[in-house]
Amino acid sequence: MAEGSVESDDFFVSAQVRAHPAPTDMAWCVQANAMSGSDRVVNSVRPYPGAMQADESQAEATGAEPHRGREVPEALDGAQLQRITSLHRGFTYQHLYAVGCLLQLREAGARLLRVERDEDVEVVFDDRYLYLQVKTRQGSLTWSDVQGAVEQFARIRGEHTSGRRVGIPRLIVVTNAKLGPDLLERTLQPSWPTDVALVGPGRPHPLEPWLPTPGSDLAAMLKWCIEQAKQVPFGSLSAETLVWKLAACVQYACTGAHGHGFVAATLPRLCEQFVEELQAFPQLPAIYRSHDGEPKLLSDALVRLIVGFSGAGKTTWAAHAAAHCPHPITYFDVAGMPTASVPGALARELAARHLSGPDAETLPAGDGIDVLRAVHAALSDAQINVAVVIDNVHQLEAENVRLLANALPTARMILLGRPRPDQLPLAAHLGITPEALPGWSADTIAAIFDDEGCTLDYGTAQRVLTLTAGLPLYVLNSTQLTRTAFAGDGAAFCDAVLAQTHTTATAQEFILDKAFDLLTPRARAAAGLLAIAEVPVTGAELQQLAEAAGQGPAQAARTVRDLAAHGLTQDFADGRVTLHDAVRPIASSAADGLPHDVAHRVRDALLQILEGRHDLARVGRWMRLLTETGRVERLLDLASEDGFFEAGYPRAIRAAVADAAEDPTRDIALRFEAHNTLGAWAYYDDDWEAYACHVNAMEWLVETGDSGIGSRERVLLATHQFSVFGHTKDLRRLAGAFLASVEQVAAGSSEDRVLRYNFAKALYHADQFAQADVLAAKSAAAYCEHLGLDVDDLYGPTADLQQRFEASDSPEEYKRLADCFSLSVRARRRQGIVSGPMTMAAIPAMSLYSITGTWLQAVDSGQEVVDILVNAGSMQKALNILERQLLPVAQEYNLSEMMIGLRSHRAVILAHTGDIAAARAEIDGLSSYEPTPEQASDIRRQKDIIEALAAQQPRSVH
Repeated sequence: MAEGSVESDDFFVSAQVRAHPAPTDMAWCVQANAMSGSDRVVNSVRPYPGAMQADESQAEATGAEPHRGREVPEALDGAQLQRITSLHRGFTYQHLYAVGCLLQLREAGARLLRVERDEDVEVVFDDRYLYLQVKTRQGSLTWSDVQGAVEQFARIRGEHTSGRRVGIPRLIVVTNAKLGPDLLERTLQPSWPTDVALVGPGRPHPLEPWLPTPGSDLAAMLKWCIEQAKQVPFGSLSAETLVWKLAACVQYACTGAHGHGFVAATLPRLCEQFVEELQAFPQLPAIYRSHDGEPKLLSDALVRLIVGFSGAGKTTWAAHAAAHCPHPITYFDVAGMPTASVPGALARELAARHLSGPDAETLPAGDGIDVLRAVHAALSDAQINVAVVIDNVHQLEAENVRLLANALPTARMILLGRPRPDQLPLAAHLGITPEALPGWSADTIAAIFDDEGCTLDYGTAQRVLTLTAGLPLYVLNSTQLTRTAFAGDGAAFCDAVLAQTHTTATAQEFILDKAFDLLTPRARAAAGLLAIAEVPVTGAELQQLAEAAGQGPAQAARTVRDLAAHGLTQDFADGRVTLHDAVRPIASSAADGLPHDVAHRVRDALLQILEGRHDLARVGRWMRLLTETGRVERLLDLASEDGFFEAGYPRAIRAAVADAAEDPTRDIALRFEAHNTLGAWAYYDDDWEAYACHVNAMEWLVETGDSGIGSRERVLLATHQFSVFGHTKDLRRLAGAFLASVEQVAAGSSEDRVLRYNFAKALYHADQFAQADVLAAKSAAAYCEHLGLDVDDLYGPTADLQQRFEASDSPEEYKRLADCFSLSVRARRRQGIVSGPMTMAAIPAMSLYSITGTWLQAVDSGQEVVDILVNAGSMQKALNILERQLLPVAQEYNLSEMMIGLRSHRAVILAHTGDIAAARAEIDGLSSYEPTPEQASDIRRQKDIIEALAAQQPRSVH
């Protein structure tokens, strides 16, 4: 190699060296072996899971345990093992000695250092050239050990004498051993070359005192290097880690990389470069999927605490946000790091990134919080703004976190960690509120399932969202299990998880089981109570459940605080508490573990708590409790109320109703009510075949005769018969059934109004739209007269109409009036009347449905209003109603079957306003869902409208 050829390289190793805090044992050096033919040295002992969207290892997610405690079998060839061990011990000693030379190189005034050329180590000065051969022995060093080196040096000396190599040559044999008698005697002879020296423990070189003192063994050599590394002016790494990283670099250079050499002038950069990958953010997945309403990384707050279970995607979120942040972000992971070394390590990290050069060299050496304060002072003096993400902060005590924050008072700190009991007092001390990432949206979940060939309709996507809380690792694992264990059927996966019949455990269960293992038995019992409740409960309600389970009120409150401390609950501003969504599948096992009589008492208490509540979640839970406790009669009473089927009922109750309908031991009246309920469900599902079957069963029960069959039941049967005849367009039988039934009721009575409205609805099904409109309008007038309502009441403030409804003796009639208005508007639209005064009845229909809590019909009528506004050219008003009223109502009341229609509707209106990009994004967001044929047709139609509107837009001129 030509003289100085190494100097053309800044330094020999890529700045992409991946480094993590290294273990202290010698095994690390084997793990850090060089990769021939590559410019990248990878010596990571603790690699990041780069392809996973969660911030913890897959081993934790799958529950895998490392192989510990297994007996290591004896080697078959003990002598060979000893030879191999000695060989690697010698190479490691040689590499460490070269590291020692590197650490002293600038102080010695050398220009460069080379390895594995003519000798193990070569050091080049302006006036001399040192050749070092490193020899390690367990016994004494003998003449035969060094004879070859001395003889070869004679040839090297000739190269220098002839001028082919510059500088005065010296051979230095470095050894850890004592000199054997024969070798010692030779060195004392006058004939021993003056330019050949043997250096060992207690035998320094008389002319090169800077040379490292050879250690008697590997541990001693390592210790000497570490002590020297501590003198590096505020180096990027801890001393021990720096030594091992340099050792890996030496080893790599021994393979021939970059001319076998190191340039002395670039050694400070070599020492600092490791920080670039020591604490780099983990690699992002090929496709990053944002959280729903994802927060920015930096905010006005100096300190933020982002808390989430393992798998919540905290680290990946931070990595993605940092990559798109205009400000430099320092990443610092404390996982596995001794607490005492954290301040110093963080200080070195910040200094190496922001204070390289003279600023760094003026900083003190050492570790601890004082060094971190010194770095902060230097950063402040240099007017450098710093932002640092500290990962796995839950592994530090709260007091240590507080010290870090206090030592960096002007830095922006984003703390990432799992829930733990002391996070609340820590947050209080820091004056902050813990935050949580919102998780993936239903759209993102549907897209992920679709990418894996799994099917999700809109409702099932919402179920997956509820089961996983949208936490990335849990969703990814659910997708994998759906594909591999449930043939891609998302609904089947959800059913199995809820029923606890799945045979493959989820990552969610492994991770959260560990959280539950930390709970006391009483806290697990409290989790069981909240799992039974399912809905948020107040403190007083929780005490009622606890008393039913035999627990005291104070105990219940204390155990819920324990759950909250571990991040297992969600609190509401009004004081209610519930389990975290992701925890529910795990907590159900705690509920199952309650004794049967205790669980029965808890459910009875919960029934009393939920009775009469009006919010949808509580009503839904109450109805499912009725089925769980066998109270089908009460459930059927509820189903007989107007608006029940439009209010987003829980479909899980269908099975209990169907059982009651087919049970011959039940009385006729109850079975009639069950078929009436099932028929109504079939009607709203457009399942006309099932609907006709239930109507036939009701006819048979009426004909059977029973004291429980009265005028109400006969009117109900007539209304169902009207629908059947209208759907089959049998106008003759429809008219006959109407005349026969209306003669059985008093004119102007409530029954009379019900029959006339349902007759008009049947005419609509029979495509007799004009007649349906006339009769619906007449029925609306009759209801208005009965309720004492005029035009001003119907089109005035909704709050005034609400007051009249609440004060009415017949509140059910308000919902029926809304039905009449809605039917009239739909009939007119089918006649081509799509806007104008004749369609304005859609407005009171929407208002009346809203005040009566008939949410499905309220949204449906609202869409009629939106269409009318669009046809009238009032696009912004139409968009406001969709976004501010209809979509929020559908989301709040779980009307998942309407969401695709509402969102495709919104997409078209956005296109009408000129926002084609937003329209396309909205309609494309629906492409991952498994639509019904009707929904698929609607999406195609809306896409065509959007593209037609896009084609009409003038093209921009560039």
